[in-house]
Amino acid sequence: MRLDLQVDRNGTYNQRWRLRDTDGAPINLTSIALELKVRAVAGQGAVLASATIDKYDPTNGMFTVRIEGSAFAAVEGATEIVRLAYDMRMTYPDGVKYIPAAGQVILTPGATY
Repeated sequence: MRLDLQVDRNGTYNQRWRLRDTDGAPINLTSIALELKVRAVAGQGAVLASATIDKYDPTNGMFTVRIEGSAFAAVEGATEIVRLAYDMRMTYPDGVKYIPAAGQVILTPGATY
């Protein structure tokens, strides 16, 4: 699945997600590890940020993804929209890895409060 995420530099991306199989049934995440990493280029280079993932209803494939905008303080272009890449990896207990979601992180300047 391709899904772009918007993160404000002075904010937090915090959304509920649900993973389903190709038939639409929820994926039981109880024994599956989830990771989401953000890099400047997809699959290459240093990790700029990692999401905090909370599986709040794992048997129904439900979890939250939280990315702190402050994790991108070192990314150049503080007054510009910057496009980065992310992917989410599922790792099954037998070691098999799968990427169910990937896309761009659209890093925005944020707002002054």
